[in-house]
Amino acid sequence: MRQRITLLLGCLFVGLSLQAADIMGRLVDYASRKPIDFANVSLYKADGVTLITGTSTDVDGEFALYNLPDGKYVVTFSFMGYVEQRKEVIILSNKDVQIGRIFLQEDTQQLDEVEVVGQGSTMRFELDKKVFSVDQNIASSGGSASDVLENIPSVDVDQEGNISLRNSESVEIWINGKPAGLTADNRAQVMEQLPAESIKEIELITNPSAKFSPEGTAGIINIVMKKDRKAGYYGSVNAGLSYSLASPWNIPPGGNVGFNINLSKGPVDAYFNIGYRYRNSNGGSYTMRHYLNGTGSSIVNEEDITQTLVQDGTSNRSGGGLFLRAGADFRVGNYSTIGVSGFGMVSDPKVFRNKSSNKNSYLMTLPMDEFGFVDTTRYYQRNQSQSGSHPGGMGTVDYRLEYEKHKLMVSASYGNFGGNNTSIYDQIEYIDDRHYIQEQDNTNRDNRIEIKADYEWKPTKQSRLEAGWNSTISWGESLSEAFDSVTGVGKTFLPDFYNEFSQPQQIHALYITYGNRFWDRLSVQVGLRGEYAHWDLSSTYYDQDGALQTMQADTTYWQLYPSAYISYSFPNDHELQLNYTRRVDRPWGGQLNPRINMSDSTNISYGNPLLYPSYSSSLELNYLKTWEKHTLSAGLFYRFRDDIIQRITYYDAVDELMKSTSINISKRQEVGLELVGKNRFWNDLLQLTTSVNVYYNTMTAAEYFDETKNMIKPVIIPAEDIFSWSARLNASFMFTKTFTGQLTGRYRSPRVVAQGTSSHSYSIDLGLRKTFLDRKLALAFNVRDILNSRARSNTKWGEGFWQFSENRWNSRMVSVSLTYNFGNMRQKPPKRMSDGGAGMMMGGDEGGGEE
Repeated sequence: MRQRITLLLGCLFVGLSLQAADIMGRLVDYASRKPIDFANVSLYKADGVTLITGTSTDVDGEFALYNLPDGKYVVTFSFMGYVEQRKEVIILSNKDVQIGRIFLQEDTQQLDEVEVVGQGSTMRFELDKKVFSVDQNIASSGGSASDVLENIPSVDVDQEGNISLRNSESVEIWINGKPAGLTADNRAQVMEQLPAESIKEIELITNPSAKFSPEGTAGIINIVMKKDRKAGYYGSVNAGLSYSLASPWNIPPGGNVGFNINLSKGPVDAYFNIGYRYRNSNGGSYTMRHYLNGTGSSIVNEEDITQTLVQDGTSNRSGGGLFLRAGADFRVGNYSTIGVSGFGMVSDPKVFRNKSSNKNSYLMTLPMDEFGFVDTTRYYQRNQSQSGSHPGGMGTVDYRLEYEKHKLMVSASYGNFGGNNTSIYDQIEYIDDRHYIQEQDNTNRDNRIEIKADYEWKPTKQSRLEAGWNSTISWGESLSEAFDSVTGVGKTFLPDFYNEFSQPQQIHALYITYGNRFWDRLSVQVGLRGEYAHWDLSSTYYDQDGALQTMQADTTYWQLYPSAYISYSFPNDHELQLNYTRRVDRPWGGQLNPRINMSDSTNISYGNPLLYPSYSSSLELNYLKTWEKHTLSAGLFYRFRDDIIQRITYYDAVDELMKSTSINISKRQEVGLELVGKNRFWNDLLQLTTSVNVYYNTMTAAEYFDETKNMIKPVIIPAEDIFSWSARLNASFMFTKTFTGQLTGRYRSPRVVAQGTSSHSYSIDLGLRKTFLDRKLALAFNVRDILNSRARSNTKWGEGFWQFSENRWNSRMVSVSLTYNFGNMRQKPPKRMSDGGAGMMMGGDEGGGEE
């Protein structure tokens, strides 16, 4: 019986394949001969009016329309900024039609329309990532990459510039598909200096395949920079001003200026971008800490309080930086391209230095006595002034070969990022009548060399084999020194705060992936990546006897990271995806470096050089449905993490200080639901992008104890059940053809964190844009945080303490920017359009193009 069913099913599939044919081809830019990805391909009946189905081109410009019966059809090819092409196709005897290459020419009249049509963050979905187009994002006009990321679903950026994806800060930030030397130590500064106007797209790769680095358990955020390939030249000049409305109001405004140009002539495509940004903003902080007899909890019993510390402060941050980007591609023959590119940040001269100041008052009191009096035991003022620079950059050389079914890309890159900071702490003790000044100097330098080779082979039109090799060598060094200066006495070296830290690291990887498409609807891809990793760690410090000591450690391991994807396309534009990956969260320099941060004299933080990597396994199910003007994406993910790296806080009763560090603790399971919808109404006059994220995490109990840190009792990390959710709405309005607007709202619910809870947060941004001079000149105005509500507060408790703290930064800010676009996109009419213009293709004709 089973054999009969199998035979019947086999005959059915054979019968279906005999009754239908496919139409395939590739879209190419006429001037540059480069593929046009994600262009629209529509299939109509012979009348050219009745739509049958449609698709879009892939990253190689290729498309396919499947399971079509014999008959006469009209296929249209369109993409923003290009002249639409139409082609008549006839299918005979169920034979596939290979159209070949379709050449699209740029429409100089449409090029000016880009300013209007693309309002808001458009999005598209690929097998392993979501892509958000942000080049027309009004709310980020004149801002930085951090401002852009704040408008991307599932991404959060806090006041310190820390970036998280799906409620996790274990995420990699890439630029143009490369790590670019960015780590948690420097990426906040890089994102703040990277101009929003130079960004084209944001890619969210939540479950990267074996082709990509497994670093970051939450996934990868890839920032794609603008790099137009248009015949002739095209560029823009922009300038803007921004002003913080947070009190006090007596600060100068910030601003930005920029220039970029793209040139395409003959075999050369080149671009250059230069920009300067200066930001000036205010913030504030508040902390109330109760010192207790026993262990704290979410509710404080007054009889357990021994002392109370209240800290109140204001802060200002200012600084600027020069950002440079340049690159060129040289086409060598018909199949090869050599490319050079790079970007850099200049902040060494005094004019580019970043500065910050903090003024904090501290009041320590005893509990109220029986007569209602409160005794003050300590009252002091601590002011901090900091200045520093964060120069750096990265350069890449690559070679690309594309020949028939084969592709090869070899690249080498070098990155160098650093920082030099000097902090002065001026503290006045009012009760003891003491005044002293402390200084802390920090210098760090991160270098990175990456060499990689990627090969791709398409043995059939439905299958793809990829293999590659990737080697990364990095070395980071930092030096921290501190001095105590008493008025009239001089400067005294503080050995407890001295640390010289280095962490050379090398990672070598090989990967292979294979994908295939079955029955025109089922796509499968599997991959395996093997990595050899080794790093050395060295920390030099002074011990309690004043002798210089060096601690050294090294780690070597080999790990396998499998990945698997399966996708099925249902009729009427439904798609279901299931994927699995294994990833790693390696500790970064700031978590490992035992340097003591003395910015807050009552709360000391330091790194832990004994941290080791944390591994995760992630399973994700995605559903995608598209209509003519609506798109819905629903994703359900499950992630298991072992030995997670967690920040903990404890009370040092000997030094009477709060201390914070990072440790490996317990296991965590995370379940999340992600809903993203895009809707267009009233002929695109209103576009909505809505996202809702729901998270549920569980973490097993753990404890931490280190007798060398003056710990009396272990730090107990209780088991946690964490539920939180967030929502984001982006509305883009087209009031007229030259006047548009954008409104963005965000909300994040209260949530449980390690040793405590965090409050809810919300904010609203508004942006407006008006164009003039046939849309060559654009004026943008926006207000960030209209309600002045952007703040972060949390409550923590543990052995001997209970603490509430709130931080506010970059509150309500108004900015205006002006952009002028120029260029000459005119090109001569083509002499021949034999395979790209209107014509007729017959079933069974495998020529028809230049492929």
